[in-house]
Amino acid sequence: MELVGHRGCPDHGPENTARAVAAAAERLPAVEVDLRRCGSGELVAVHDERVDGVTDGTGRVADLDLATLRGLRVGESDDPVATFADIVEAVPPAVTLQVECKVPGLWRDVRAVLTADGRSNVRCSSFSAPALAEIARSEWSPETGLLFDEHPTANLDLAAALDCANVHPHARLCLDPGGRALVERAHDAGFGVYAWGLDAAADDGEARAATVRALADRGVDGVTTDTWDLPRA
Repeated sequence: MELVGHRGCPDHGPENTARAVAAAAERLPAVEVDLRRCGSGELVAVHDERVDGVTDGTGRVADLDLATLRGLRVGESDDPVATFADIVEAVPPAVTLQVECKVPGLWRDVRAVLTADGRSNVRCSSFSAPALAEIARSEWSPETGLLFDEHPTANLDLAAALDCANVHPHARLCLDPGGRALVERAHDAGFGVYAWGLDAAADDGEARAATVRALADRGVDGVTTDTWDLPRA
């Protein structure tokens, strides 16, 4: 089962920064980042709608220009907010880059950055059906995947309607009594299954390792993780 460095594994470095994803990419076969558009139009790697709590600044990402964001520091580090171009440069081509589009309207710029780098080893995910529908209607054809944390049957149907290659259920859904059947239904429909939420489902190293083994036993193809110190199930 593939371990995916969630936000560049923030257990080891400041989340969604170029330094974090570079370190995770040295140790894992895939890394994941979150993308938003900032006030001056560039794509930046920030999970939350606001920078409060994630950086030493305040305000909505969509209202702050890139120069302002670059002047902020992530967490307690000296690392600035990263652009998507910074992230792509930090991740070797052999490592899969999993990109979560937090809002619609990003795909053209995502594609442009990836094309400029000559990179094709990418998965695009989102909770936003409109964001995934934009890609499905376009001439671009990366692997796409629907993120969800409830209503698995309805979301499998939605993922099929959105022409997704993958589904990204919360780990809890895969570990529930019906989890094995969920994974089997997803595989029967042709989806790869990449779970998320491992670090909420298990709060210490031993519990995380046991959860990874349980997810692998259920047939999950991959899971995002905040740490790379886990068994390769």
